[in-house]
Amino acid sequence: MQTQLQARRLGWIETFRSRSRLDLIGHWLRSDAPERGPALEDPWGREHRPDWVQRGLLVWPRGGVWRRLRQEIRCPPAWRNCTGAQARLVLSWWADAVRIWVDGQLVHEGDLFDTRCRWSMPSVWLSGRPIVLELELRSPLHDDGALISSAIVLEPETPSAADGAEWLLLPQALDLALAVSPAGPEEEAETGLPESCLDLDPLQDAAAEAVADALRRLAPAAGQVHWFGHAHLDLAWLWPVADTWEAAERTFRSALALMERFPDLHFAHSTPALYAWLERFRPALFARIQAASSAGRWEPINGPWVETDCVLIGTASLRRQFALGQAYSHRAFPDWRHELAWLPDSFGFAAGLPAIAAMEGVRWFCTHKLAWNASNPFPHRLFRWRSRGAAEVLALMLPPIGTDGDPGAIQAEQRAFEAATALDQALWIPGVGDHGGGPTAEMLEQLQLWEGHPQVSVRRPGSLRDYLQGLEAHIESLPVWRDELYLELHRGCPTSRPDQKRHNRSLERLLREADLVAALLSAGLSARAGAGAPAATDWRPLLFQQFHDILPGTSIPEVFEQAEPVWRASRRQALRQRNQGLRDLLGLASGENRWCWVGLQPLACWSPLLRLPRGHWTHAGQALAVQDAPTGGSWVQLPCQEGVAAVALEHVPFQQAAVFTQPPVRGAVQVTTLPGGGWRIGNGLVSAEIDASGLRQLRDAAGAPQLSAPLEFRRFGDHGEFWDAWDLAADYREHPLPLEGPLDAPQLVESGPLLARCLWRCNAGASRIRVDLQLRADHPWIEITCSIDWCQTHELLRLELPLATEAVRWAADTSGGVLERPALAQTAREQARWEVPVISWLASQAAAPAGGLAVLLDGPQGVDLVPDRLGVSLLRGPTWPDPSADQGWHRQRLALMPVPEGWERGAVPQAALAFRETGWWGKATTAGDQRLLPGLPPGLVPIALTSEAPEGSVRLQVHNPGGRRQQWKLPQDAGWSVRSCGASDGDGEWGEAISVRPGALVDLELRRSDP
Repeated sequence: MQTQLQARRLGWIETFRSRSRLDLIGHWLRSDAPERGPALEDPWGREHRPDWVQRGLLVWPRGGVWRRLRQEIRCPPAWRNCTGAQARLVLSWWADAVRIWVDGQLVHEGDLFDTRCRWSMPSVWLSGRPIVLELELRSPLHDDGALISSAIVLEPETPSAADGAEWLLLPQALDLALAVSPAGPEEEAETGLPESCLDLDPLQDAAAEAVADALRRLAPAAGQVHWFGHAHLDLAWLWPVADTWEAAERTFRSALALMERFPDLHFAHSTPALYAWLERFRPALFARIQAASSAGRWEPINGPWVETDCVLIGTASLRRQFALGQAYSHRAFPDWRHELAWLPDSFGFAAGLPAIAAMEGVRWFCTHKLAWNASNPFPHRLFRWRSRGAAEVLALMLPPIGTDGDPGAIQAEQRAFEAATALDQALWIPGVGDHGGGPTAEMLEQLQLWEGHPQVSVRRPGSLRDYLQGLEAHIESLPVWRDELYLELHRGCPTSRPDQKRHNRSLERLLREADLVAALLSAGLSARAGAGAPAATDWRPLLFQQFHDILPGTSIPEVFEQAEPVWRASRRQALRQRNQGLRDLLGLASGENRWCWVGLQPLACWSPLLRLPRGHWTHAGQALAVQDAPTGGSWVQLPCQEGVAAVALEHVPFQQAAVFTQPPVRGAVQVTTLPGGGWRIGNGLVSAEIDASGLRQLRDAAGAPQLSAPLEFRRFGDHGEFWDAWDLAADYREHPLPLEGPLDAPQLVESGPLLARCLWRCNAGASRIRVDLQLRADHPWIEITCSIDWCQTHELLRLELPLATEAVRWAADTSGGVLERPALAQTAREQARWEVPVISWLASQAAAPAGGLAVLLDGPQGVDLVPDRLGVSLLRGPTWPDPSADQGWHRQRLALMPVPEGWERGAVPQAALAFRETGWWGKATTAGDQRLLPGLPPGLVPIALTSEAPEGSVRLQVHNPGGRRQQWKLPQDAGWSVRSCGASDGDGEWGEAISVRPGALVDLELRRSDP
């Protein structure tokens, strides 16, 4: 409770502010209903947004509702004909369209991103002529609208005029001093406002002189503020990509023009994809940017190809993001060192990002997004971010993006950074953001106005690299963060728009396969004489669509409609390149009854089971096990393979067949009937029990149960979140909805010995769900395919597995690494991670000696795991910014794999690859079986094979996800030798074996040892 003296002090300060500030917020009238009185007192706001009204905001309903306001403004008598002064209309808003009219003339426009103005009032107003000010503001579709502040301020006309009109800055200077130590009367000497001032009339000159004298006695503001201009520009969001090119051109021309007018302005911008577009389509503008860059005034702050999503893409894609981005930056801007990654707005960052970025020469990582945490403030502003394999980058949490030149906000940032780091050199980045814009003349004039003022810290214009260089001296004393950078917000992104995730994973797979084939060709393995060099794969379309508002599914419908032909064309191109490369590599030729299967990952073991045309099949003259499929064709079991291998097959149609003896089936599937109805299907590695409830039980090879209750689909209400497509409702489990099913008894459609399949159906509201469960011979997992016709909105569909043995920990993959967590969240930070994005697998771990249960994903997906339950989020139904997001047919696959010895010994990461990527097969003739590349040990995960190596060699990117050192010993007859490459201490020695430390992401070079 305020004391009488504190209330008196606050009232005096408020009156003193009016010497140079005229508050308008309480005087607006609705243009359509002026008789209702001040719009600020509209009862709608008090009823629906009392929190905003309490803060003094003028509010109105969401949904694109226009609010038109009007008032006549008269200049205060004390301001009239003030020499060396100018008046500015200062507004800020939360509205997606804003128009400002003065005496019927449109003078300014804004939107949801350009949310402030400091418009210069006409000089006639200061002469005493009233003006009529009108505002038109449209509320956002997803949130209520607000006029946040509105005032007219009187300030020196130019920085040079401040010497004669310094009294105009006194009220704000006093506010700056009070903000440093907003204390009570006992600390009045430090606040800049002695109690004796309260006896003076705050509107008289004596009060101004007393305040000025008090401020002169204060020590100058501490610290420094390094600043540069910036324009955060999302490649797509609430606008299509084509608008981005226009916004970029407009923003960059504006920045170059301002550089000529303001010599202190340095401008920095990111995104190699954007620069590449300019280089191709606006070469003259790009040449001006390069010239400004060479002069040190324009700074490329790049890193990845786009400001990518960093938790939904695989390791290969994230590596390509940095590789292409860095390569372009070095070529286009050779005057700069490119050692930083600028990712201010992505929705969290994978634990393996430091390793991936460091491999491409990145030392500094910069973001602001963790300031958005909804529950726990991130504890560091400056730290060393270390991955599981010990690679690290230096990390800086940036100040807010999209700011202006407000001295109060700048000083607050300086104090906050110093409090967090004990370093008094802060950073400030003015410029309109999200949809471009950048710094404005008004911002830069405001910065100039306060230059050298004792109540503000010293300002230093310059580059981001200059600022980071100044921080290098403190590296050894910085804290170390050994975890992902989890954003405690936007947990719905792994689930929204699953079509984008499907496109992403299929195109990435094709590109990796095309690269692998091209790399083997470059190593001299071509079976076709005269085969030309393979064409380079083009990863850029994929990397562009991985932008952090496209892949997560958080843009308007037009973005996804325009992305669709890009996805399809890129997929066709990669498919052609891969297939042509296979023809050159294996000498494939069309043959009437000749087929070929190729495993396109160097896995420790393949157990291929293919669906091929009906008939008998042979390999090397030996019959293969065959099972007719009821929907056409035959299931055929191939011999086990390892590494990158090709298997030649011969098809013998039934009408041409002699008598064939069915060979023994490896790991044959057996089906038995359960006493109470239903079936048990098993293959010696895993078994499942299916009855009227669906999947009733899952057992490992020893018969240990995995489930405490049947697998179930769960349906929940998912309402009320501000960022609809981004966020899951934190309380969704409190809003369960009914789910009908199974609608009829499960059907046994196929019964082995190569494959057994059951199906059942259920409904979620108006949405139909079909579940196909299948077990393949010699496979350690049960596969579940969900075909869903989704019609729901603001709902969440989940698949949940009640665990028979409580989990104590869980693990999951992420880009470049592995996440491991306690199953029972203990800390507030662990409790906030109640939905986690994973790429391709997660696994529970029970107390020793028990194992756990792994889920293999065709993901990425959002998941959760608590001691007694494991869950996967399948579908949502957001309506903003895409009203029809997630609607329609979806096919989602996952597999359940018991791991009695844990995920690492169970080789779950390689199993996830084999589940997702089953190789290539087609009608072709090849010269017998071929072993093209030896398989990795089960504990290593192949990331990508490329030809980015000396001639005759290939580069294999490998990850050791576990906690044990892994050794790869090549077979003597493999025909390859291996060494490490790209390490800080140089390339290793050639040999037949190599060791990879725990958690490490490494590049290996392989060359043929028998050319």
